[in-house]
Amino acid sequence: MIKEIVATGKDVIEAKENARAALGVGPLDEVNFEVLHAGSKGILGIIGVKPAQVRAYIELPDRQERRPKKDFKKPEKKKNDNRRPQDEKKHENRPEKPHSVVIPEEQLKMEKKEVKEGEDLSFEFVKKLLVNIGLSAEAELYACEDGTRRIIVSGEDASVLIGHHGDTLDALQYLTNLASAHKNINGERDKSRVTLDIEGYRAKREETLRELARRMAAKALRNHKSVMLEPMTPYERRIIHSEIQNIEGVSTNSIGSDNNRKVVIFLTDKKEATVNPEVSEAEEDNE
Repeated sequence: MIKEIVATGKDVIEAKENARAALGVGPLDEVNFEVLHAGSKGILGIIGVKPAQVRAYIELPDRQERRPKKDFKKPEKKKNDNRRPQDEKKHENRPEKPHSVVIPEEQLKMEKKEVKEGEDLSFEFVKKLLVNIGLSAEAELYACEDGTRRIIVSGEDASVLIGHHGDTLDALQYLTNLASAHKNINGERDKSRVTLDIEGYRAKREETLRELARRMAAKALRNHKSVMLEPMTPYERRIIHSEIQNIEGVSTNSIGSDNNRKVVIFLTDKKEATVNPEVSEAEEDNE
């Protein structure tokens, strides 16, 4: 049995260590590595930052494909087992809790929000970032009907903050949400989620992901096999889950951990379906 995993890190060495940890092997175990990306420090450590990425392979005896039954007989550990990487395969075809529907970008109602300086720290962070980097761009704050906030950046130089498949944008969005962890000038913390958008990228990316979900669902139904997608951010996985809810005969689940969490599209009219991870390799190029 060949076990394969893709892992990331700040450099190739860390990515390999993370892969070994995810595979559950020690430093003396023989693992084959393929460097997918050596990583990039980007500009000022913010723009264009890309983690190193490696694919790791290890050959396991068939007897290790399942954990000993005695481990599953302990009630006190049953709840935690489904979070451990070695047990993910057992749960990959089981749906998670019901996924909330993601309102399509084009249908999401937003209202421009005016705030005083220091009231919204996420908004302040984005505005100062644009000034410090020296970009010819502006930011606007909106309140959304789903209870979240939206910061939209537009301008001549704004697109440089998007990155490949939005990786730079996602990193900036993470930092933008962290800014809200501090108290504003009113001594309050805004706990609502912030979505950062640049030049309408979110709507374009969303449509790409929804089309991918429909195409992969059709493939799963046609071939009677589950389909595993590439690792995605939580926001992208929610879009996939949301779109699949509209398609009869298939459902979704997420497996993996941290940056390697993936969506599996599986058949609902079969108790078991064979996962076909090879599909994801080709689909990433089509995006």
